[in-house]
Amino acid sequence: MKLNAEEFEYILQTGENYLVEFKENLNKSLSREITAFANASGGKIFLGVSDYGVIKGIKITNKLRSQIQDIANNCHPSIKIKLTEYQNVLIIHIPEGNDKPYNCSEGFFIRMGSNAQKMDRKQIIDFLQEEGKVRFEEQINKKFNFKKDFVSFKLKNYLALANITQIIDEESILLNLGVAEKKNNVLKLNNSGVLLFSESILRFCPQAAITCGVFDGIQRINVINRKEYSMDIVSNIENAIHFVKQELKVKYITDGNPRRKEVYEIPLEVIREAVVNAVVHRDYFIEGAHTTIDIFDDRIEISNPGGIPKGLSEKNFGKKSVRRNQLIASLLHRINYVENMGTGINKIKNYLKEKNIKPEFELKEFFTLIIPREKNEPLNEPLNEPLNEPLNEPLKIFVEEIKKNSFASKTELADKLNLSRATITRYIKKLKELGVLKRIGSDKTGYWKILK
Repeated sequence: MKLNAEEFEYILQTGENYLVEFKENLNKSLSREITAFANASGGKIFLGVSDYGVIKGIKITNKLRSQIQDIANNCHPSIKIKLTEYQNVLIIHIPEGNDKPYNCSEGFFIRMGSNAQKMDRKQIIDFLQEEGKVRFEEQINKKFNFKKDFVSFKLKNYLALANITQIIDEESILLNLGVAEKKNNVLKLNNSGVLLFSESILRFCPQAAITCGVFDGIQRINVINRKEYSMDIVSNIENAIHFVKQELKVKYITDGNPRRKEVYEIPLEVIREAVVNAVVHRDYFIEGAHTTIDIFDDRIEISNPGGIPKGLSEKNFGKKSVRRNQLIASLLHRINYVENMGTGINKIKNYLKEKNIKPEFELKEFFTLIIPREKNEPLNEPLNEPLNEPLNEPLKIFVEEIKKNSFASKTELADKLNLSRATITRYIKKLKELGVLKRIGSDKTGYWKILK
């Protein structure tokens, strides 16, 4: 705690900064400086030093010490400080607070660079959110009417997934799960409960929807398929995974067993981990932005608003786990959607390593996982027949389906035949090469014509 001559000289030379403040005398601004340091990372105030790092000195008395202690005690909550001396300079040591935010009679302050800055209303709200004092998942949703909007069968499905027998009434179960409170004898659901047990989240938490899109090529220009999922979060997760699955290239491998083995270009376990991770860790306070899954020819991008949570740095990313939404994570853990041990990122890396795929992570305002796609993946079935030979069975089935509905879109054909859009695209390309199929008109309003 005590400084030696070299350390003191170094501090004077480097001047005021995020952790150091110089003051010539005791004045009313001291309370601002103390609360600013306590709300940030802590710091030291050197009393008896000018703004330029020149030692002016100050008379250190018991009265002065008592005045400073009173200032710290009168902050709310009170701030524990320590006082030390170096020559005729009094050093006030302020630790980072454990009970933020702190305020003095003049308001809430935080250290910004080498200054104490007063926080406005929005900054205070943001500060509370970042410090975890206000959690979206635990807030009562005032728009949700339990009698009208609660979907009982969704609770039953959840209990079945969690292997919980319903031996008590629904209200008691919801209270025990931590998704509800009783106020004035009226049951109120918090946002976690709304996300799980409402028919649709659009009226209550529209930002919790998942938007999936397929783009033509490698740029975010032409959308060829788009879905927005806004049911409960468990349904949204499953629907989003199914959407991606339909777009992945797949090979069938026979190994002597009666059923063929499906091998996807990207392991489905990776997609599941990534989608669940996005739902659990997104910042739900950010409105106007969804969790998104964008599929390009060369990559898949899964992105959620909020970046990495406070307390997790890029250096320890993937090594430590900080949950932004602890209650949501716990609720999904009960139904085995997450392990609640922070293993998701390493699982993704390990699954992709087996396929020699190296993922990328962007950790800024949005957290984005970028998964490169394999190139020149074979078709679901071999299509190697010469141009003048009959079509193989998969292509015959495909042509018959087009005959039934010449206006069918690629998405409709994929759904009907239970194939990915990538496979449908390759079938069409092959049939065009064979001179069997032609597109008449535009992609939106045109139709398919069988030539032979």
